[in-house]
Amino acid sequence: MLERYLPSKRDTWTWHLADLKDVVEIVNMSELMFQQEIESVFTPNRRMLTKYLAQAIIAQTYNPLEKQIIIARDNTTEALVAWAWLGRGGYTMYAPEEFAEAHFAHIDLNFSTRNRVTIMAQILQQWRMWCQSAGIPVLVSTSIREDQAGFMHLHQQAGFVIRGSFAYLKITYEP
Repeated sequence: MLERYLPSKRDTWTWHLADLKDVVEIVNMSELMFQQEIESVFTPNRRMLTKYLAQAIIAQTYNPLEKQIIIARDNTTEALVAWAWLGRGGYTMYAPEEFAEAHFAHIDLNFSTRNRVTIMAQILQQWRMWCQSAGIPVLVSTSIREDQAGFMHLHQQAGFVIRGSFAYLKITYEP
C-alpha cells in the first residue's frame, strides 16, 4: 500500500486529534483554500461549518470511535497544514455493512505536491486504522473537486476500488 508515506522524522508536521481551540483555524483554511470548489453547487455558511465541526470534536472527545477529526501542524510554526474529518454510521440501501465516510481532507495548497501527496497518504492510513479500531468494514471517500484524478489515483494505490468520484475500501483485519 502506502507504507513509504508513514509519518517519519523527515516530516515537518505532526498529527494530533483536533480540539475546540482548532476550530477557527480549520474553518479559515476551508474558506481560504477550498470554498471556491463548492460555491457553484452549495452556499457556504461559516457558522454552520463552525457549529458542526465543534459538535463533532466534542463527540470525538467523549467517544473516539464515533468520529475522527485530525489535524497536522507545522513542527516549527505550529501553523495548521492539514485537517481531516471521518465519521461512521453510513449504510447503503442494498447492503448491511456499516461504512465510515470521509467528510473532509484539506491540505495547505501552498505545500509542494510531494508533501500534499504524503499528507493525503497519511490521512488515508489514519482513516483505515481508525476503521479497523472501530470495527467498521467499509471506508468511503469522495471528492467534489474539479481536478480529482491525483486524489483518486492515490486512493487506488492504497487499495481502494474507484467508482467515478467515489473510492471504497473493504477493511481487512490483521491479527
